Amino acid sequence: PYAIPDPWFEVSDADRSAAEKTRKTMGGDFLLFVGRLVPYKGLETLLRAADRIPCTIAIIGTGPLDASLRKEIAARGLEEKVRLLGRVDDLRPYYLGCEFLVLPSVTALEGFGIVQIEAMALGKPAVSSDLPSGVTYVNVHGETGLTFRVGDDAGLADACNRLLSDTDLRGRLGENARRRTFAKFSYAAMREAAVPFFQRLCGVPFE
Repeated sequence: PYAIPDPWFEVSDADRSAAEKTRKTMGGDFLLFVGRLVPYKGLETLLRAADRIPCTIAIIGTGPLDASLRKEIAARGLEEKVRLLGRVDDLRPYYLGCEFLVLPSVTALEGFGIVQIEAMALGKPAVSSDLPSGVTYVNVHGETGLTFRVGDDAGLADACNRLLSDTDLRGRLGENARRRTFAKFSYAAMREAAVPFFQRLCGVPFE
């Protein structure tokens, strides 16, 4: 699987300060989507669910759907709730500042969801669609976050509201997410797995 550098897991006082500034900019609690603005990311599902989620939603990314998403946001009267932020060079303050990550992808073109491990490594649970791909291998329902049926905006809203209303659950899933990510998707984990893997391939006995 994909992996992220071990230093990504370390959170400094400067990181926490930047996250708090981001929260103030966003007006308090917010949910986060990070990714290209393309059809398979399922942003239409997120917009259909948005008016049932009592929280600001930050969408970071660029892509061909930018203009149509802006029109849809305006048509649904979501300008104050859903914020299209475009390209953001430093994602850490947003990952650290958000309540959790949302990944509503609708096809298996979403083969893994690297943004999930980036958020989870910083102690954030994920709410993602139940795609039979790497998405649900990364985010384990009830362990590191919650999943909902692909394209089901009511299910997405319910999952988000469950986490928003239960601080203990959100914290527990976030801590589990951090542990799982370091154990499975860190550079350290990749190194530990690589040596015995290549030993098996080459028929070299373990020491």
